[in-house]
Amino acid sequence: MNICKYLFVLLIITVLNVRFVYASDFQADYDTQYAVSPSGTTIVTQNVTLTNKQSNVYPKQYTVTIDSEQINNVIAYDTKGVITPKITQKDRRTEIAVMFNSQVVGIDKKQTFTLRYENGDIARKLGNIWEVRIPGITEDTTLGEYTVSLQVPSTFPQNAYMTPLPATGVRWNKSQLLNGGINAAYGDYQSYTVDILYPLENESLSPTLQTIAIPPDTSYQNVTISSINPKPTEIKKDTDGNWIASYIVPASSKLEIKTQLSIKTFIKANSQSQKPLTNSIMYTKQQPFWDTNNVAIKDYAKKFTTPREIYNFVIQTLSYNYGQIASTPIRKGALGALTNPKDSLCTEFTDLFIAIARAAGIPAREVVGYAYTNDSRLRPLLVGSDILHAWPEYYDSETSRWTPIDPTWGFTTGGVNYFDIFDFNHIAFVIHGESSELPYPAGSFKEGSIPQKNVSVKFSETTNSVTKDAFKVTFDLPKRITAGKELKGTIQVDNIGGTRIEKMDVSVSGTPYVYKAQKTELLVPPYGSLTMPISIYLPILLKKSQGILDVTINGEQTSFQYEVLPTYWIYAVSGCIAFVIILLLWTFIRRK
Repeated sequence: MNICKYLFVLLIITVLNVRFVYASDFQADYDTQYAVSPSGTTIVTQNVTLTNKQSNVYPKQYTVTIDSEQINNVIAYDTKGVITPKITQKDRRTEIAVMFNSQVVGIDKKQTFTLRYENGDIARKLGNIWEVRIPGITEDTTLGEYTVSLQVPSTFPQNAYMTPLPATGVRWNKSQLLNGGINAAYGDYQSYTVDILYPLENESLSPTLQTIAIPPDTSYQNVTISSINPKPTEIKKDTDGNWIASYIVPASSKLEIKTQLSIKTFIKANSQSQKPLTNSIMYTKQQPFWDTNNVAIKDYAKKFTTPREIYNFVIQTLSYNYGQIASTPIRKGALGALTNPKDSLCTEFTDLFIAIARAAGIPAREVVGYAYTNDSRLRPLLVGSDILHAWPEYYDSETSRWTPIDPTWGFTTGGVNYFDIFDFNHIAFVIHGESSELPYPAGSFKEGSIPQKNVSVKFSETTNSVTKDAFKVTFDLPKRITAGKELKGTIQVDNIGGTRIEKMDVSVSGTPYVYKAQKTELLVPPYGSLTMPISIYLPILLKKSQGILDVTINGEQTSFQYEVLPTYWIYAVSGCIAFVIILLLWTFIRRK
């Protein structure tokens, strides 16, 4: 049975004859109400009706087992008055047993009672977000109707998502609770402070160029580099959108890069992330661990042709092996997952989805990063010195976006919908599309035989402020040039801020020597740059002149002035030199 669901244990003995009550002896109908207080404590009220299915059998005692130890202030009563419940807590569970004040005998007769208690595990405030998770129920032959209602305080921020939506009005029904329970979040975005250490080492006798991957902006997260020390020589965006920072590591030395990032995650995708996919072949070809050419993978790709079908197949086929996370796991890939489906971790759930999706012609890729969890049984991670998690993305041609899903957590939570709605808890460190292994994610840079913790993630309650683009312009052009020649060089614009520049639009105009050029670069990463070559032919002049280049970057203007020397200046200098030479020769000849 799934650990996230309520377990109903019946410990009921009849009075008229000494035998246990069996499932066919009665039916239990539930009306459960969840009322969340502003502090997050949830008052749960369960109105239960037990209907006898036998004429000589009746319930005398009823026990409910709840998968939480955060149960307090339990109250129980039936039609005859208050019941003193017997409460037992063990192995992260709470058992509540009630002994009824009266016995209701007779077929179709009903015993009603109410159970009320506080549950501290239903609602939690994590950073800027309130999360509400109502557990589902297990299939039970005694269970009849089961309805749930939820009430949250007006002080909560707006609802970000709720899955599933109530079946009727404000109530959920039995079939919905059997499929994983209810999950809701309230807030606009989650905010994290992330500290990452990248230890680099160069054992060679000459300097080497090494790179690291800094968590990038994606459709659902914004990254600001609050600090990075030492600063990279440059940061470039690769084909998958990763931010690749370059460093020169001196010979026979070590270099530690310390970064602090401010990361915000969202439920709604960034409007600028909607783009046509121009290199779909790269995201459908075979890679190590993604065996798209395998016969079995191809057969599954013919049977399951949509991302949803593949997601459901992966969840129904693989089982999560909690015993593996205590050791260093070995990535098995899609074929390894199919060979031993009960021995899977998040990498196997991810690899199998990607392999089948790619074989079906659906662009897919892997994301490796950090995922916050407050329950390692429901939302497990790869445990090590740094806790990482992997999940797939597929390209949705209808929305023109990469869409993240999490089949691992879809399985371990017993059916929580991680296909249609993601959450605020996933932070992408790297994206693997062009390669199934590179670049290496933050947290995988280890030094020495004993792994150290290189990643720290904390919630931070910050405002959603808008930062102004910050850039620096460098002119690599001569400040003095002779007329009749060509002014040649470059203009480089560097993003010196900690956030990406969505669009860097650079235009150059020259006066009085006419020159016009324009270049646009989209999504320039922090410390990234744009370079424009400049070439201006200067006509022959007989007097000194000034030239100006006006550079406009996203509406802000800066200028470069240069001096144009007249053409006769060269002849005058040449004549002077020739005169001096002739004079020296004449003096030399006279002395002879």
